[in-house]
Amino acid sequence: MRLRILAMLTLSIVLFFSCKGSKEKPAPKPVQEKLVYEPSKYVVGFSQCTFEDPWRINMNKEMEEAASAHTDVQIKLVISNGENRNAKQIADVENFGTMGVNFLIISPREAAPLTPAVEKIYDAGIPVIVLDRKILSDKYTVFIGASNLEIGREAGKYIAEKLGGKGNIVEIEGILGATPTQERSQGFHEVIDKYPEIKVVYKQPGDYKRSLARQVMENALQAFGKIDAVYAHNDEMMIGAFLAARVAGREKGMVFVGIDGQKEAVDLIRQGLLSATFVYPNGAKEAIEAGLKIMKGEKVDKDIQLPTIRITKDEALDYKGF
Repeated sequence: MRLRILAMLTLSIVLFFSCKGSKEKPAPKPVQEKLVYEPSKYVVGFSQCTFEDPWRINMNKEMEEAASAHTDVQIKLVISNGENRNAKQIADVENFGTMGVNFLIISPREAAPLTPAVEKIYDAGIPVIVLDRKILSDKYTVFIGASNLEIGREAGKYIAEKLGGKGNIVEIEGILGATPTQERSQGFHEVIDKYPEIKVVYKQPGDYKRSLARQVMENALQAFGKIDAVYAHNDEMMIGAFLAARVAGREKGMVFVGIDGQKEAVDLIRQGLLSATFVYPNGAKEAIEAGLKIMKGEKVDKDIQLPTIRITKDEALDYKGF
């Protein structure tokens, strides 16, 4: 009997300390599903809409230089080529989300199609820096770009002055679904439409491409015997329009205005063959700097506006372009 009682007491003591020990044992940590990087190492995804034109090629170059300029942190910059296709760029953004990048930089081809993909990344907790072209949502961390509305207004003022308040204009638009296209046209018409003797007689998209703009200008030259000015939404299209007019022997006396500050355009302005361009900064360096501030927990403005300047023959003497 005594042996049985002793055995039961021993068992009770063992169970008591066993249970007490299990309560003090820390719970296992959950398995991380996303990649976790050291504070001094960041993986940055840049979804570029296209590699086709010089302005965007220069943007890529400047972003790579900005990423490699930091000695205090290691930045692995991965740039994807959207190939000027919305579906490809959406897939690129989704891939960056799967990678678990520290922050995403995107220059959307068009606003509406890319908005859901950007929102998904933002909702997943990944900071998003929208560069150059906007989306149709406020679900992003920072937007960086120049004021396309103001550039459009300044282009309208310049052309109206050069034409003396009357004349026929060809407007060559960019990609219709891109916010810079819409704002560059809106700002331009806010000014031009106030002049009853100035008419935009032909308005067609050139998708920011030189070859398409040349075709647009060829069609305009065939349709209208009098064209006094061309307003192109970027320098590539301005150059395309100029080449078409030169082949037709009608370029002399015609006012050509573009946007970007491209070196080839600036060289032609120096020669007096083109009239003006408005520098459109690409914001590559600012995007990297903003991303690093976000990683450090520093405050960054929701909207960062970059300055722009007009380049005519006089200013072109000191401006290098890209």
